[in-house]
Amino acid sequence: GGENRLEIDRVELDDGVLTLSRSAEGRLSFLNLLREPAPTEEAGKPAEPKGAAQPFHYQLQELTAKGLQLAFTDRVPKKPVRHLLSDIELSLSNLAGPEPAASPFRLQAGYGRAGQLDLSGEVVATTGQLTLDSRLKRIALPDFAPYLPESVRLVLADGELDSTLKLRLNPSAAAGLAGSFAGSLGIRNFYCLDGVRQEELLRWGSLQFDGIRGELNPFALHVDGIALSDYAAKLAIDEQGRLNLQGVVAAAEDTASPAVEPVESGPGPEISIDAITLQGGTVAFADRHLKPAFATTMYQLGGRVGRISSHGVEPAEVDLRGHLENLSPLQIGGQLNPLGEELFADLRISFKDIELSPTTPYSGTYLGYAVEKGKLSLDLEYRIDHRSLQAQNRVLLDQFTFGEKVESDQAVNLPVRLAVALLKDRHGAIRLDIPVAGRTDDPEFSVWSVILTVLKNLLVKAATSPLSLLQAAFGGGEDFTAAAFPFGTAELLPAERDKLAKLAEMLKDRPGLRLEIAGFADPERDPEGYRRALLQQQLQREKFLEQVAKKRNISGQTAADMEIEPGEVERYLEKVYDREDFPKPRNFFGFNKSLPAAEMEKLILANTVVGPEQLAGLARARAAAVANYLTTEQGVPPERLFLVRPDFDKGPQEQGASGNRVEFGVVAR
Repeated sequence: GGENRLEIDRVELDDGVLTLSRSAEGRLSFLNLLREPAPTEEAGKPAEPKGAAQPFHYQLQELTAKGLQLAFTDRVPKKPVRHLLSDIELSLSNLAGPEPAASPFRLQAGYGRAGQLDLSGEVVATTGQLTLDSRLKRIALPDFAPYLPESVRLVLADGELDSTLKLRLNPSAAAGLAGSFAGSLGIRNFYCLDGVRQEELLRWGSLQFDGIRGELNPFALHVDGIALSDYAAKLAIDEQGRLNLQGVVAAAEDTASPAVEPVESGPGPEISIDAITLQGGTVAFADRHLKPAFATTMYQLGGRVGRISSHGVEPAEVDLRGHLENLSPLQIGGQLNPLGEELFADLRISFKDIELSPTTPYSGTYLGYAVEKGKLSLDLEYRIDHRSLQAQNRVLLDQFTFGEKVESDQAVNLPVRLAVALLKDRHGAIRLDIPVAGRTDDPEFSVWSVILTVLKNLLVKAATSPLSLLQAAFGGGEDFTAAAFPFGTAELLPAERDKLAKLAEMLKDRPGLRLEIAGFADPERDPEGYRRALLQQQLQREKFLEQVAKKRNISGQTAADMEIEPGEVERYLEKVYDREDFPKPRNFFGFNKSLPAAEMEKLILANTVVGPEQLAGLARARAAAVANYLTTEQGVPPERLFLVRPDFDKGPQEQGASGNRVEFGVVAR
């Protein structure tokens, strides 16, 4: 019989446009060009061969393409996605079969607005063997956000992928998809928002994976180093007591995802990382479940974690450092192996000079009193080995002082004020040493329950003791008793910065003094300034969300960077107005009535609640702004400063003074 053979020397393609799509059912558009196979006489029975057919031999010596564009629309995600490859240059040679033949290839193209890809290697078409060298630059991650599962509630606003990877595939019937990979990968300018509250959740400047190498079957992964820099995260507990991270993934009943059958456990994959480096981290925490709400921020989080391995026996060295509110240093050191079959940890944690006055929402709820002032230092030693825990908790409370009583049905009915007074030494310090021991696999064991039991026993044993405070007047003059702020904000004006610089010099000349900082808010004039500042933030957020939706946001931008032009105010004001939940004027048909910009602004401002909780938060922010300026820009040691929770009912000490200010007092060291 004749031989089935097709040979082509050369195919050239220039300046073409190729449009492809995938339907919601997953069918590629070009498959519609192929004829459906003819049905057999009996369903399910293959057609009988008419004769022994010769194998089809084919060979394409060379294929080249340049100047091509490929537009691919994918309708499988709920929101269709369009990918565009431009300036495509392709070369392929020696494409042959059915005998195995190596076919060298190279593909270069632009992707989206600024991305680039460069793929080269060899493929054996008949066996699926592949050798691939890939180089990706500036691939926009938001383009792939629609592929996230519907249960993931994130707004992916920014991020670019760069990678250099080598992939080797060698499929076989016995081993499956075997192969290896190696290279590096980085994600730059990543920024995502909580998809429920539309608030910032996580961002970083750079996440880099270097020295990646591994196997596909069985899976194994090794990474020489991971480096995360300039990162920030926001953790929040909402009014219902739920952590915002819980809302990122919807509950099972909120989605139509099928149930996943449990898989029998077995030995996990071999994973190892030689080193992890963290730099420039910021973690903000807010607890809105408490009344009033609590918020704090950890700055400058960084350090190193040594080699960790799922199959290794040597634990990793740990050295992590940071600062709470730019004042309180944190250091974690020791050894850790989180990937081993059993967790091993031998850690020493040191936390110095934590300001306690901002923790009043917790002390008021559980102890029944506000915290007027105080600092907390912790020296903790925790060792976990073979599920056995041995811990030592050394606690120092310096100048800890309760404020007014807070009505709370959750507060302990014990003499907490008396216990504090008893435990203070003549220097105003409370020192506690609390050992803890137990089994981590005991469901009844809890470190915190042991610590709380010890503290409760101290309260039960409390007896009377006078409360002593060391106070002295600071002779700096009236010009340095307070710093004023614009109504509604915590922004330091240039004139006040100059005043604080002189005050810092006076403190340096008097090392025996400590400065107390008390923030106030004006109940008459601060609310209007607060409302207008909040409205401006809402306008900026609406513009930012619009830029994200249209993929016009600049890499690294946040909502605070948005500038609202005069001609844009009415458009974004209308968006803010639509989001507000207050009763709105309706037209004859029951829909929201269209209003002029001035009327919308009036209603938004009138329905913005600015009560004692918001004014107290503004007062605390003003005190923190002064403390940060004195420490970071004027070099005043953090241990010289104390944030004091003032008596808001009495107002500023100076008669006739406006409440939009921070007042200063001093105590001797």
